[in-house]
Amino acid sequence: MPLPFPYADDVEREHAERLAVARQQLAHEGALHPAWEELTEEEREGATVEAVWYLRAGRRAGLYDAEASPPVTAMVRDTNGQPIPRDEYETFLRTWIEKNGTGDRLALLDSAETFVVAALLDELCGIYPKERLGQLAREVVTELNDRRGV
Repeated sequence: MPLPFPYADDVEREHAERLAVARQQLAHEGALHPAWEELTEEEREGATVEAVWYLRAGRRAGLYDAEASPPVTAMVRDTNGQPIPRDEYETFLRTWIEKNGTGDRLALLDSAETFVVAALLDELCGIYPKERLGQLAREVVTELNDRRGV
């Protein structure tokens, strides 16, 4: 039975599986480990889940080609159902704020909801501290906290 794991998208899943296959092949060539084809479906999925963490760590450490595909959104999709590059999404959100942020301020959230939204944005800042999307989240959480008097 496959392990449930939220890959960012199908491309990340494919890259993690390719990494897992290559790692298993190295282990097979270097010792008495089974080849990828000899693993059960559950073992393959477990190896892929482990590989996605190494894949993400390698990206964060800057070990992969800068010309690789840009990081994409986990949930936001374009009209074709494809994930949107995070930098493009940040640009869209920033532009939307600039165009629409001059109107009347509405009290849409109570203080508890505002706290939760700020906490979630703060977590987003921590996940993407060096990306424009994380920097936008930091700006918005700072604005929310200023309004809350924090």
